[in-house]
Amino acid sequence: MKSLLKINFLMAFACLLILGSCSDNDSDPPKTNAELIGSGIAWKLSTATASGISVISLIEPCLQDNLVTFHYETGVNTGVLDSGPTKCDDSELQTVNFIWDYNESTKVLTVDIDLIEVPRTEGDMIVESVGANELVVSQNISLSGFTQKVIVTFIH
Repeated sequence: MKSLLKINFLMAFACLLILGSCSDNDSDPPKTNAELIGSGIAWKLSTATASGISVISLIEPCLQDNLVTFHYETGVNTGVLDSGPTKCDDSELQTVNFIWDYNESTKVLTVDIDLIEVPRTEGDMIVESVGANELVVSQNISLSGFTQKVIVTFIH
C-alpha cells in the first residue's frame, strides 16, 4: 500500500511539473518595426556618423536635444517634434506635428518634416535597425560629387 501511495504521489508531482513548465501560448506576437518606431515614447538623438566618423558636431547643439515621438495608428501615423529645453530661435514653436509612414519591406521611413537636420541630408530615411530602446536610421549626403551614408542613432 505504501508503494502505491508513493507511485501516486510521484505521478501527481510529475504532472504538476509538466503542467507548470508549459509556456503560455496566449503571449502577444512580436511587434513590427512600425509599432516599435511608433511606440509613443520620445526618441532622442544619440549619435551621428559618416564613414565611421562622428559628425554630431555638424548638428547644432540646440537641435541635439530635440525629442521625436512617433505614434503608430491605423490609417495615418502621426508624430510630434519637440524642440527640447534648448531652442535655436526663441520664436520657433516648442512642438511641431508631423505625419510619417514606414514600409516594412523596403525599410523606408518617410516623414513630412526634417527630423535629423544634418547638413545636406534630405529625403527618406532607411531604418537600419529598430528595437525597444534604439532606432538607427541612415540617409545619403553628397559632398563634392561623393555620396556618403550618414547613420543616426536615436534612443529612448
